[in-house]
Amino acid sequence: MAKWHAMLEYIQFPLKVLFFATILLGIGNSIINPNISYMWDVKNEVVILISEMMRYSGGFLIQIFPLLVFLVILTRKFEDAVPVFIGFVSYVVISLVILFLENNDAPSYFYGNMLGIQISFHADSIFEEVTRIPYNTGILSLIVAYVITMYSYLKSRHYSMHGILSFIDHDAWAMILSVFFSVLAGIVFAFGWPLVITGINYFYSFLAHDLLSPINLFLYGISERVSAIFSLQEIPRSAFWLGELGGSATDNFGIPYLGDVNTWYAYQNLGIVTTNAGHLLTPYYLINIFLIPGFLLGYYSLVDSKRDRKRYFLFFVIAIALSIICGNSLPMEILMLILAPLLYIVYLLIVGLLYAGLQMAGVSIGYWFEGSLMVANPGSLLDLVPFFRNPDMSYSFGMMIGIGLAVMLVFFLLTRTYFKHFSVSLFNLSTRKEITHRVVKALGGFENIRVLTSTPDKLTVELHHRDKVDFDALRAEGAYLILESKDGYLIRLGNLSTVVAKEIKKQMKQLPSV
Repeated sequence: MAKWHAMLEYIQFPLKVLFFATILLGIGNSIINPNISYMWDVKNEVVILISEMMRYSGGFLIQIFPLLVFLVILTRKFEDAVPVFIGFVSYVVISLVILFLENNDAPSYFYGNMLGIQISFHADSIFEEVTRIPYNTGILSLIVAYVITMYSYLKSRHYSMHGILSFIDHDAWAMILSVFFSVLAGIVFAFGWPLVITGINYFYSFLAHDLLSPINLFLYGISERVSAIFSLQEIPRSAFWLGELGGSATDNFGIPYLGDVNTWYAYQNLGIVTTNAGHLLTPYYLINIFLIPGFLLGYYSLVDSKRDRKRYFLFFVIAIALSIICGNSLPMEILMLILAPLLYIVYLLIVGLLYAGLQMAGVSIGYWFEGSLMVANPGSLLDLVPFFRNPDMSYSFGMMIGIGLAVMLVFFLLTRTYFKHFSVSLFNLSTRKEITHRVVKALGGFENIRVLTSTPDKLTVELHHRDKVDFDALRAEGAYLILESKDGYLIRLGNLSTVVAKEIKKQMKQLPSV
């Protein structure tokens, strides 16, 4: 589990980039949001150009986030530029092999690439230009490229530079091995991925058969958020938001509209309030405006040091405001997954229940946007503004606020409860007292602890005698980062931190001599 929590240290910089990207995307969308054009209608071409640059820059950074994580992990793992370069080449080779060998008969939303790799050529048999795009494999091809890079680089270090191939050095041999295995991996993806597509199509067809069913919406909600973690979110969004699987409608001129986003737009133009459209977008408002802020408030409430509270205050204010006003839950979902996997599972269940419950309650508030899916950012407070003046939406608003506040309170309490009581038992067979005993012993005993503070992912300990600290014992308990400062030691124990700190303080109070 320590290695899993250590991922947070590896992806810290990419997460900051992702957070910055959501700011760019949110601000860019806010300026030219068509839903609030009656409040401000931007006509200045320079402002429009800057806004488009911001939102597409943000969207692109979000799209390549897994690639940034991939490169950063390789950099931190080896502290050498060679495996980073080899890893990037491996990913490109896998994508190119898939591109040339894949079947081109799947729905268009199953094709895509983080780097936008595609080729156009003339097919001699039919004398027409053909454009090929590799399968959208999300982070899976990156994981394979990482494994290939690790194996190739480590194997090359044992390569003997003798004989007729002595002119090939270790780095070149690592590249050769990587390209060879990447080609094999690309072949496997090209011929194996259609089986995955078949399974996804079967699942989507099952959901679309009765998309108003609470059970189907429960399953859709969970699968859609999981797909975002795997960087595959454009598949369900294209299929259901913009495709026939999300429903259809026809306006007074006989123009057909496909997908939940477009049917919602059609019904709005016709002045019809309905729960048959917008139900795939409504939960986003509760996720961004209530659920994610509930998690952030719960997390911040567990920071027991005044210094840390002051230090983190502005970040949490910005994060909550960004989630409410601009709307994008992905950065917090990734943080939750790495830091608190069990809490993330509970989060997914709540999201699924929101999809089902809102449909059963007859609450439907959709979303409409202009541009590609890369810049779609549903569920912000600004997207709700045009509906404030619509009396026909008052029921949906009232129910959404009531349900949202309840969900926020529940998840706030669940976040606190998880970090204070349940973060030990999921992957650790030891009791909290056993873990605490070993941590205290590694710190030199209770008598060596002067001041102890904590956050949900770290301990800060001021000691009387620093030379009594057993760093190996702390690492054995899951400490993946230990930093020394003038105030003592910052020890990142992951989600054990709050539980251990609470138990240490409890036991210290029972020791009059301490």
